[in-house]
Amino acid sequence: MKKSALVLVIKLHKLTLAEIFTYKLDSEAYGLLNQFPNMVKWWTDQVKESPTAFSVFRNHFYSAWKESWSNYNSQHAQTSSLTAYNMLRFSKTQTLKELKYSFAVISPRIVKIEDEKLVFPTKQSKKAHVQLVPKNPTQKTLLEQTQNGYWKNGQIFLTPNWCTIPLTRYLDLTSEKEDTLIQKILK
Repeated sequence: MKKSALVLVIKLHKLTLAEIFTYKLDSEAYGLLNQFPNMVKWWTDQVKESPTAFSVFRNHFYSAWKESWSNYNSQHAQTSSLTAYNMLRFSKTQTLKELKYSFAVISPRIVKIEDEKLVFPTKQSKKAHVQLVPKNPTQKTLLEQTQNGYWKNGQIFLTPNWCTIPLTRYLDLTSEKEDTLIQKILK
């Protein structure tokens, strides 16, 4: 006798939003914002020929980076090397003369959103606190939902005046709860 089974397939859909926030930096965040371009430039200065694979590029110079930037969290090695690698891949020359703007890329692995602040390590035993300034109720709701685990934040891009925060969620479109939470940000 054959047994029949009912198979229920729930398809999840990936939803990604990116929000731009203005903010107030503390001294740690300000220091990283100014040092990050130097980290990227350091990586580009190490290269004699165009890198072929990111992992080879990063691993080849990682120990030297740790010596040069010994106090900094190793995730800044990852994000600065990836930024340098992509800049070299898409540039017409092997070197970058000068980065004209202060910026920083913060890994989602080390950043948390707490009380409308981005909190992440910069140097040993030091953390940056970036006070976000929501410009509307939707941004406020998104921050609350992210802090409560509804959204996962992605790689954050900081400039001297604003930051982008990508937020991702896998949605079960058969769930009324999902719809209620989405409706809350659409108000």
